[in-house]
Amino acid sequence: MNKAERRWLVENIAAFLIIMAAIAAYSLVARPWFLNWGTAPRERSQGLLGDDAWIGGVVTGTRAVTVEAPPEKVWAWLIEIGQDRAGFFSATWLENLTLADIHNIFEIRPAWQTRQAREIVRAVKPGYLFGLPKKTFVPGWKVSFVEPGRALTLRNWGTFALEPDGAGGTRFFARSRGGPLPGLLGRLASFWILDPAHFIMEKTMMREIKRLAEGRPGPPGWLKALAAGGFAAAALGSALLLGLKKRRGLWLLIPAAFAALIIRETSDFQAALAGFAALTLVLVGFLIIKRRRWIYFGFLWIYVYAVLFFAADAWIVFGLAFLVATALLGAPMLRRRPAR
Repeated sequence: MNKAERRWLVENIAAFLIIMAAIAAYSLVARPWFLNWGTAPRERSQGLLGDDAWIGGVVTGTRAVTVEAPPEKVWAWLIEIGQDRAGFFSATWLENLTLADIHNIFEIRPAWQTRQAREIVRAVKPGYLFGLPKKTFVPGWKVSFVEPGRALTLRNWGTFALEPDGAGGTRFFARSRGGPLPGLLGRLASFWILDPAHFIMEKTMMREIKRLAEGRPGPPGWLKALAAGGFAAAALGSALLLGLKKRRGLWLLIPAAFAALIIRETSDFQAALAGFAALTLVLVGFLIIKRRRWIYFGFLWIYVYAVLFFAADAWIVFGLAFLVATALLGAPMLRRRPAR
């Protein structure tokens, strides 16, 4: 075995062990943590107002956050959720990758301050996916129970409950209900994709409602713009890698078409930029990285999940990381002198 072969073997063994460790950490540590994020053991079993409403499924987790504001202030934002109302106060750039056309509106409107039992909290826009779902099907969650200022229960999602906490504070609970999809593939999809995706969006929503109720400002605009620059740099760099390879430039039509579709269906340029960058990075892995392709995607999976799980604002963290990575990888190329 020569030096190059030994190096290849060591790299692959090290990467395999790291990825196996990440899988174990997700299964044994991260998953139990995010299913009951922010709650004490006693809170996971305590009854919440709205628990008795039939909403389908079984309890899959209880999450909570403490808000330094009274329940009525939290409720004023919570009751406005819905695609046709104020959005979901979550990461719209992720939501609109599915063409849902969700836009957060950060204002309290009197017309949105009530909900009735059997109403639908709409998840996506009318005519979603070009009207392919049946016309009688409204993608969303039916209100099973509502107690103004206290609790909102949505069938097949769960219960949102507000309980006074301390002097003028609120304990904001979200008890999820559902269950894995049928079949082996359904269970795997629920375990690895749907359950973490639900947590990521719900956690972001709860944190944003907390911020709004407390009256705190969000990230500064210049930081968001810098992050957008990072996404643009990652998209451009990946596109150049593909474009410089013969017969591979045409693959760029796929992310370009996806980005154009997002803009057409949602008018969300942030989501379009994220979609283009994500697809070009995936194409780089498939078309350019060969023997180490599985390492590339394994480490990409670890990084993406880590940021989405733990970052307060994933858009900013991803964007800044892309900016730094592009600078580090691009600097050596710019310093190269053309051969004479």
